[in-house]
Amino acid sequence: MNKIKIPILISRINRLQKKHLNDSLKPFNLESSQGIILLKIKELKKITPTQLVDLGLIEKPAISKTLKKLEGLGYIFKSPSDSDARSFSVSLTDSGKQIGKHVEKFIDELDKHFQSILDKNNAKELTKILNFLENKEIKK
Repeated sequence: MNKIKIPILISRINRLQKKHLNDSLKPFNLESSQGIILLKIKELKKITPTQLVDLGLIEKPAISKTLKKLEGLGYIFKSPSDSDARSFSVSLTDSGKQIGKHVEKFIDELDKHFQSILDKNNAKELTKILNFLENKEIKK
C-alpha cells in the first residue's frame, strides 16, 4: 500500500484550487494569482508592490508586469507615495472591487466545502503542517 505523501497532497490541493479559480476568472481575462492579488487589495484598500511581495502573493520579478496588466484592464489604479517619489501604492477601481468580491465568494465557497469535509482535529493538523512549512526551514 502506498503511503500518502503530505507535500504532494498539499501540492495537488493547490493546483486544483488554482485550476478552478482560473476557470472562474477566465471571463475577466485573469489568472488565479491576479485574482488573489485583487482580493488582498480589496481587503487592505491600499497596498504597495513591496507589501504584496512581502505577503508572499507574488514574486518580485513578476510584480511590475502583473500590476501593469491589472491597471491596463482597469482593475487597479496607482497613487504616488507622499514620502517617496519613486514609490506608489495601488487601490481597486469599481471593476476591481467586483473581481475582488468574485474571488472572495469563490474562496468562501471552497472553504465551506473544506469545512464540511474536515473535522476540527483535521483542520488543526492541517494548520500545524502549513505553519511548519511557513515558519521552518526544511533541513537538507
